[in-house]
Amino acid sequence: MRHRRVPSDRVEPPVNRVNGATVRVASAVLVGCVAVSACTSSASSDLSEGSDSVTVEVILTDLRNPRGVALDAAGGILVAEAGLGDDAPDVRERSGRLTRFLDGNGDGDFNDPDEAEPWFEHLASYNAMNVYATGRDEVSGPSDVAVHSDGRVFLTVDGGFEEFALLEISPSGSIGRNLSARSNMTGIGFSGDERFLFVTESTLNQMVEVSLEDGARRDVAVFALLDSDQQAVPAGLAVDPRNGDVLVALFSGVAQAADGTFTPFVIGDSKIVRVNPDTGSVVDEITDLTTAVDVAVDSEGNIFVVEMATDHAGLFEHGADPADPNNGPRHGGYLRFSGTVTMYPGDGGPPRVLAEGLDAPTNITVSDDGALFISTGQGTPGRSIPGPDGTTQIVGEVLRITGF
Repeated sequence: MRHRRVPSDRVEPPVNRVNGATVRVASAVLVGCVAVSACTSSASSDLSEGSDSVTVEVILTDLRNPRGVALDAAGGILVAEAGLGDDAPDVRERSGRLTRFLDGNGDGDFNDPDEAEPWFEHLASYNAMNVYATGRDEVSGPSDVAVHSDGRVFLTVDGGFEEFALLEISPSGSIGRNLSARSNMTGIGFSGDERFLFVTESTLNQMVEVSLEDGARRDVAVFALLDSDQQAVPAGLAVDPRNGDVLVALFSGVAQAADGTFTPFVIGDSKIVRVNPDTGSVVDEITDLTTAVDVAVDSEGNIFVVEMATDHAGLFEHGADPADPNNGPRHGGYLRFSGTVTMYPGDGGPPRVLAEGLDAPTNITVSDDGALFISTGQGTPGRSIPGPDGTTQIVGEVLRITGF
């Protein structure tokens, strides 16, 4: 198994903008939708013969921490939203939710009136900065979602402090079993025969298998410490349709420096690993990454990696309220507008950066027709942050990338 690496001397791609943010796309033209009502169809500019035309579109906006995205057989998009991160004591005021969106008028986006179908609201939502005193503006709640071929939906929810769930939702929209409640679950994916779910448990640094028949669980792999002795922190995963292997993004945890200080993460220590679910063997697939938060793979073996940020920046002081407007613009732990989506071709060709300058992307989904769906805008919704053109606010969005 070869280890694929991002070259350090990669060429800077052209610059374009989505919703006022600088977004770079390699060998491509990016078409952005600036307002909710303006995101309709888009067309790429003409390029020289033999070059690609990558298009990035905002298809959903004004979301509350969008995370997992799943597509159903009817063309709907299910989006798990982690919420406001306010940890409301009253269950009725909780802001995590699962929503299904359908492009009713066929204009290519899902932002028009009556195109949102709320499935479940008042799900858990909290901010790790308040609960775990991390200094990083990280909102957790509903995390990932997957649609079974029989119409069932599976949703993970991270409520913190042992309030965890892997919920089975019937095709009619009723919540049934909680298949797992041991740890927070940041990524889920079906086995090839869809009899099992593979699940990453971030706080336990492991991947497990959960039977959809009887709920039985099997520990598949435990991830070792990374190069700087920090926790692996497995995040998103993807099942390779060619052989059933599971690709896992190891986000990486806090590292301690020689002087005793701690840093949120070490640049270059994050990676993608390949797990054999039968034997539990773990091998490096893509190394030298930073904040690899999710991964996808298509039927051709092309691997797509989302890195949330290129560096850490602007931590909050202990006890600070991230929603306090008097804070002023602050990155909040991760350098804003530095997220990337990179493609590692299945034929062994050099990696291609499909998009740069994304604001804290967290999740990626690849559809049957090859389109990529990216969730962006992690953090307290509406909070002031430094932007490429000055102060702006965190806005949760789902992007669609095509034409690569």
